Amino acid sequence: MVAVPEIRTLVERGAARRQVLEGLIESVPDDYWERQDSGDDWTALDHLRHVATVDQMLVQLVEAAQDPDKELWAGDTSDEAVLEARRVELMDRVREQSVETLVETMRESRARAVGTVLGMSVETLDREVRVAGALNEWGEQQAFPLRAYLAVWVEHDGEHEAAIRRAIATPPDATTLTLAARRARGSR
Repeated sequence: MVAVPEIRTLVERGAARRQVLEGLIESVPDDYWERQDSGDDWTALDHLRHVATVDQMLVQLVEAAQDPDKELWAGDTSDEAVLEARRVELMDRVREQSVETLVETMRESRARAVGTVLGMSVETLDREVRVAGALNEWGEQQAFPLRAYLAVWVEHDGEHEAAIRRAIATPPDATTLTLAARRARGSR
């Protein structure tokens, strides 16, 4: 099957974003991964865990889109709490992975997502997708064409790249510095 040009363009943009993210990951010192930007609930490592796993939900969505009778929901749920729980569950599965292993997981997950997306038909792009908690100005559930959802997917890495940059630029707090000094001295 030859990929639809629109889809190929989206995939190429996503690959460029991913390349920038991977370049950043390679340059982050090991002791910076636990840093967290003020106001962000996630550490730099949490952002990496998320991008390493979130493509799994896209694969499920695109596969579900092949059934024209199925209502499409990101994460296969209309419940916002369930959607968040699914994101957390995916991240928890890789919680013990090293940064290097997370990068491999991220690459494998993206390769599967790209293969699935490239296999889509142009008609599938017009399917409506809903995201739990995404409401329109009247408070009703918002629906997006799958092509718009994919355009957001392409930019997703950039959002987490920026979050990682902010986190690693944040100096550690006094408690973290004290704990690090104690560990260096061998006391706890």
